[in-house]
Amino acid sequence: MNAAPARLNLVRLNLTRLVLTRPDLGRLLPGLLAGLAIAAMARPLAQVLHAPAPLLAVVLGMAVGALGLGTRLAAGLDVWAKPGLRLGVAMMGAQITWSEFALLGGPAILASGAVVLGGLAMGAAVGMAVGLPLAEALIAAAACSICGASAALAASQAAPASPANQRTTALVIIGVNLLSTVAMLAYPPLAHAVGLTAHQAGVFFGLSIHDVAQVAGAGASVSPEAAGAAALAKLSRIVWLGPAVVLIGVLLTRSQDGGARTGLKAPPLFVMGFAALAALRGFGLLPPPLVATLATASSFLLLAGVGAISAKLGPAALMQVKPRLAAALALTTLAVAALAYSLTRLFF
Repeated sequence: MNAAPARLNLVRLNLTRLVLTRPDLGRLLPGLLAGLAIAAMARPLAQVLHAPAPLLAVVLGMAVGALGLGTRLAAGLDVWAKPGLRLGVAMMGAQITWSEFALLGGPAILASGAVVLGGLAMGAAVGMAVGLPLAEALIAAAACSICGASAALAASQAAPASPANQRTTALVIIGVNLLSTVAMLAYPPLAHAVGLTAHQAGVFFGLSIHDVAQVAGAGASVSPEAAGAAALAKLSRIVWLGPAVVLIGVLLTRSQDGGARTGLKAPPLFVMGFAALAALRGFGLLPPPLVATLATASSFLLLAGVGAISAKLGPAALMQVKPRLAAALALTTLAVAALAYSLTRLFF
């Protein structure tokens, strides 16, 4: 006869435990709203100011940090900076269009792979030579070798979570945006001076300039043919994002284990998601409206993620910029440009 009250008490106890173990929404909400606001503001501001949206997300995040709200917002910001950021990188896979990629043919696969792998190797070597830890050197190298801010964010997710790595990621995003803008202005006249055709110039821009927006700007400044070749060459580098992140994870794991062979580990879930969406898009299983939605969501999550990281750091992080990080970014940019030029001449 006492079974029913006993069951009722057990249900009450379980509900109480559930309530007590749920994340405190009141603790998460302020940071969630802050990240939402940063991402929502960065894109329209970028259009008005003609500036890269990731760079503006960093500035907006730093402004939030300057208000001294980083600690209060930290719990919610972590949602954007960790799972949100990884989801945004995974969604980038839906932007891979294999039919367009195939237009460049086999040389593009070889050239883009050589730029990505060669850039990672040279960037890591340069970064460590100037005194950066391996993780920070690889974050900078990924940004210069693949696709700028997005690659830096993806690489940071394969690196150990630490304040130093988060600070480096935010500073790398600022650095590669500035270097990409310089390249957008400098590379077109350089391509003309060395006698590259419009098609070759576009391939060179796509293989060497870090961020997509500046690649498009450089190509458009030459000709429509150059703009098309630049977009496709850039796409061929983005295809390597997933394998590159897996490689970075393996290198960092080996370095932590003293170089011991610990066996292959499964790729991070966000890399598997990237590959899965790329495959679905390649087989035509993603309808165009869904592709557009995923692209918008990915961009939003990446902006919220970089804004959240910057808000947690605050502007004081800018005072801790290491000259060796700036040197590593500049030298790796030059090395990638030299490699891209050589491959353009060789294959195109």
